[in-house]
Amino acid sequence: MKCLFLSDIHYPASKRIVKFLLDTYTEFDAIYILGDLFEFYYGYDNFVYPHHLSLVNVLKFVSRQVRVTLFEGNHEYKLERIHDYMKVRVVKEGLVEKIGDYDVFMAHGDTIDKKDIAYRIFRATLKNKLMLSFINTIPPGKLLFLSKLASKVSKENLKSKHYRGTEKAFEDFSKKLIFGGIDVVMLGHTHNPVFKKIGRGLYLNTGEFFLNFSYVVFDGKQFKLNYWG
Repeated sequence: MKCLFLSDIHYPASKRIVKFLLDTYTEFDAIYILGDLFEFYYGYDNFVYPHHLSLVNVLKFVSRQVRVTLFEGNHEYKLERIHDYMKVRVVKEGLVEKIGDYDVFMAHGDTIDKKDIAYRIFRATLKNKLMLSFINTIPPGKLLFLSKLASKVSKENLKSKHYRGTEKAFEDFSKKLIFGGIDVVMLGHTHNPVFKKIGRGLYLNTGEFFLNFSYVVFDGKQFKLNYWG
């Protein structure tokens, strides 16, 4: 079984993802996108933003050939509504999957740093059911404008994550899972690629796919951190 793992594409910030998927999907049996595929996505019923259509159409095509799993990131809301357009698996939080001989834990990772209280409050406010019900009443054009303001706050927040210990929190989280029996921990969110052995296990961060274009592959035997382009 050969697998592709990537995250934090922030489409349409990275339009190269369309070509990358079309060029590589035949090499894999499964594709896992660990959150923030879109710069902003809200799952209105039977509506998709026109600037998302190129990627949505490619994913629709690819998902007919390869098993695709999408994780909801912090830039995405009600991602499960993408089922209106394609047959993919949508994961809201974390997932443990048997890949080859390895038990692999995967998540976007934005809720792992328990000390990042400001972000956790910000996320909880935007992602609770009451707020999502309210958001659903906002016309798509106005919501897109508001999302750009929220995205600016999120990006400013991300710049200081290293200094607030988010990367250490990810590593500590991975150690706990690995010492508990998980073989591989795969995360995203921080935009910093990581390939680190921890005991008998492995902590991987897929990085981002709009500046350095990092991703992870499983070739049937081992995991590798790669760069495209």
